[in-house]
Amino acid sequence: MLRRIVFCVFVAGGFAALNLDEARDEIVSKVSKLRHRRQVTQIGSAGLASAVSQFAGALGGGGGGGGGGWGIGVSGPRAVAGTSFADSCIYDSDPQPIVATTLPFGFGGPVPGGGVGYGSGGSPAASSPRRQTGSIGPHANRDIVFVLDTSGSISNAAFEQAKEGVALLTSSFCPTTMGSGLDGEKQIALVLFGDQVETAIPFTDSHAGVDQLNRKIIALRHRHGSATATTEALRHTRTRVLGQGVSRLNTPDTATHVFVITDGRCNRGCSQLAKEADKLRAMEGVQVFAMGIDNARACELEIITGRGSDLAYGLSDFSQFEQFAKAVRERASQEPNGCI
Repeated sequence: MLRRIVFCVFVAGGFAALNLDEARDEIVSKVSKLRHRRQVTQIGSAGLASAVSQFAGALGGGGGGGGGGWGIGVSGPRAVAGTSFADSCIYDSDPQPIVATTLPFGFGGPVPGGGVGYGSGGSPAASSPRRQTGSIGPHANRDIVFVLDTSGSISNAAFEQAKEGVALLTSSFCPTTMGSGLDGEKQIALVLFGDQVETAIPFTDSHAGVDQLNRKIIALRHRHGSATATTEALRHTRTRVLGQGVSRLNTPDTATHVFVITDGRCNRGCSQLAKEADKLRAMEGVQVFAMGIDNARACELEIITGRGSDLAYGLSDFSQFEQFAKAVRERASQEPNGCI
């Protein structure tokens, strides 16, 4: 009898361990929409030009505030996995918001002296040097991956605006020549995620030119996913997009940018979100941006971009995301090469 009792307890414990992540995810999904909205720092129209300037600077296009590009000696984002910050952000029913204290744009926007602005009780710790990713000027190469949320909380109209914004950004980045060569070429991929994750547009589809690529982007169908599997989207980007095929990861003079665009918060596999984000950023030459729309949670975007980065942005809706992309395109058109 005693053996049977011990065996039953052991089996029950095993199932409890297996279901721990699912139980936590269920808790996350039940947090009210009102509480979600409290975590968002909205970008006002007056801050749009400043946000674009900072964005261009982070990409290496000059004129940016706080941090600049990714050269040696520039302080960079720190790992997040295994910290109380990550756990409290994902599973706390009321995590502390992180806001910019001096500028009206972005989650944790740059503040005087570098670093990020924190809400009450927070303070950034020392950050480690960023690695060099090679030149990202007009004659360097770029691999660009857009990771676009297609969950059910995004309306059809909002998804159309998201696609329009992505298409504008693809036309804004240097170099202007498409391809996987090493003499000043860029290639672009697009990952969609909701409850499922897929590479909707692989790098090779962009080699025919930006016009054909943008037609493919605009033609994408909204998936209306039943979940927001952000963790799986980051893992897929790392292993299935950057980790194979024509990706130029670890190639000299090639910069890799990942843009995560989401209106929600992770609600599946979230216990591994920080670990997957750290792994993605640890890949040689990879820079990760996050665009949070409407209900996105500030601290979760900082998990994606790394604590101490200034690469996360908050926008009120997808209409403003499209406006932001238009402003980036306008900024690019003013550059000598017509791109940033």
